[in-house]
Amino acid sequence: MITKLFEPISIGPMSLANRVVMTAMHLNYTPNGEVTDKLIDFYAARSRGGAGLVIIGGAEINDQSSGIDLMISIKDDKYIPGLKRFTGAIHDEGGKTAIQLYMAGAYSFCGLKGLPVLAPSEFTSHFSRQHTTPMTLEDIERVQQDFADAARRAKEAGFDAVEVIASAGYLISQFLSPKTNKREDEYGGPLENRMRFGLETIRRVKAVTGRDTALIVRVAGNDFVPGSHTNTEARVFAAAVQDAGADCINVTGGWHESRIPQITMDLPQAGYVYLAKGIKQNVSVPVIGCNRINDPFIAEEVLKEGVADLVGVARGLITDPEFVNKAKEGRTSEIRRCVACNQRCFDYVFQLLPVGCMVNPRAGKEAETELYPTDAPKKIIVAGAGPAGCEFAVTAAQRGHKVILCDKEDHIGGQVPWSANATHKPDFHYIFDYYRATLPKSGVELRLGAEVTPDLVAKEKPDIVVVATGAAPFKPPIEAVEAAHVVQAWDVLQGKIQTGADVVVVGGGSVGLETAVFLATKGTISPEQVYFLTLHQAEKPDVLRELMVKGVKNVTVIEMLRRIGQDMGPSTRWVVLKEVEMRGIKVITEARMKELTPGRVVYTDSQGNDVTIPADTVVLAMGSRPVNSLATALENSGADVRTIGDAKKVGRIGNAIEDGFTLAREL
Repeated sequence: MITKLFEPISIGPMSLANRVVMTAMHLNYTPNGEVTDKLIDFYAARSRGGAGLVIIGGAEINDQSSGIDLMISIKDDKYIPGLKRFTGAIHDEGGKTAIQLYMAGAYSFCGLKGLPVLAPSEFTSHFSRQHTTPMTLEDIERVQQDFADAARRAKEAGFDAVEVIASAGYLISQFLSPKTNKREDEYGGPLENRMRFGLETIRRVKAVTGRDTALIVRVAGNDFVPGSHTNTEARVFAAAVQDAGADCINVTGGWHESRIPQITMDLPQAGYVYLAKGIKQNVSVPVIGCNRINDPFIAEEVLKEGVADLVGVARGLITDPEFVNKAKEGRTSEIRRCVACNQRCFDYVFQLLPVGCMVNPRAGKEAETELYPTDAPKKIIVAGAGPAGCEFAVTAAQRGHKVILCDKEDHIGGQVPWSANATHKPDFHYIFDYYRATLPKSGVELRLGAEVTPDLVAKEKPDIVVVATGAAPFKPPIEAVEAAHVVQAWDVLQGKIQTGADVVVVGGGSVGLETAVFLATKGTISPEQVYFLTLHQAEKPDVLRELMVKGVKNVTVIEMLRRIGQDMGPSTRWVVLKEVEMRGIKVITEARMKELTPGRVVYTDSQGNDVTIPADTVVLAMGSRPVNSLATALENSGADVRTIGDAKKVGRIGNAIEDGFTLAREL
């Protein structure tokens, strides 16, 4: 039973109705730093949905803060009216809000505008690739005053709290870390000196916020950067932050340049709350635990176990603005849960696009995608209960249409369940947990094991047939691919095919790479075995690692382009490439397949040379094609047919869901 999550709590002078904090995220909703209706609509929906506190930002405190014009700004008094409009909207919903004061330091892209990239010392950032200018004492004084001035503007704008970011590798982190702080004055050297800049900044902000505005400080519980801080140093800093006046410590994971996954599905849910536990043991103010908390039951456990006092739910609230209300009302099965795909949140941030969500087509488009009851209800048959078909069915039924959703299989989900299981995306099951709950509640008639045919359509006489029959693997029209040792990646991932010891995967896109990793894990030890052997010290760490990453197959990926994984987002691609390297998968690029014969593959390399490699099994991962023969047959019979999802154009899950939603909203 979920109870602790809904207990009120105070952060300094601020009282919250519950313990859910929507932590700050870059959204790219604020061109030129100005508050927009888009930003207000987005956060108002989350406050209305029950979030105890929403934190916006990072907010630029000066011209050198970020160098990106899409970030919200608090660097000048001219932004106060817009920020007041924002806080007013949140307060009208009964919510509380904070703004994060942001100064990126070496992570800033202001060098592209001809401004010095400030940092404690001179170096080139691994993240921004910008070369830094060491801060003078005058620079330090000016930046600290910029923080204080920003805090004043936040108070004037009506924010209930301000947050100082001292994490993620930004400026305060750079002063804290011996890796980036090589100063020889009072701001460098031992930890006591390296903490000085951050603590002085926090004291200045506290002097402005006073007793009537809460002060939150976001810290890295572990930098996850070699040569930088661990939780040991973070505890010392957190205690000093508390003494400097912080009312709350918000604990996250490492820096942006960390080579340890922090936000992808590779990280177990609540995987970094142990960092908050370490901080909480050293402070008395409330502590927020963060990273990959997208389930109210997991959030409840974090709180009940005393690991943290509040939980940070960021992407979980992008995915479902009603996350808190649904949990409080006992409707947890109706929550759309974040699946940590990053496809339309973090990947969009890197592409300077407005943030959305793969599984919630309304995220960031709240006003323009409002649903209204139809004034012309129709009888609609939907063929295919994959992402597109399910989203269409739920949305159309909610608007008042009579919807019959059919699938020839005995389950919903299309190709998603088996592909997710094989490629270690356990959270993807949440997508269809949501539809299983909402399809019947919306009034959809679900028929499983029922294939839509022209005869069925003639019998049911629907007004519209929506074809969402998905895609099938592409097979090149050459005789060699018909050989017994040549198989499709989809069949491998579904467990339909046994592969040999030497496997060649043709195609270095996401499907090819994930299939290669899937095969390379064959013969490795399980997480349960790792836990058992580690707990009992049965094997040395280097032996355990070898057993974890080295399987029984030799896997090679052949790709005709120069780079692999080009259809993958930047926030996840590096993780997959890291695993490819760790597992010893050989990658050959700029290679064109020439011959496929039993036991070998011949390809032509970039120099025009023919190269032969052993191949007991050849796995084709060469893309997919729409399956839309049903649509053609029905159109020929005169039916009103609409085709959506992969059946119309092969894309990602988010494209299919958006396609289904858009058609249902327009009918």
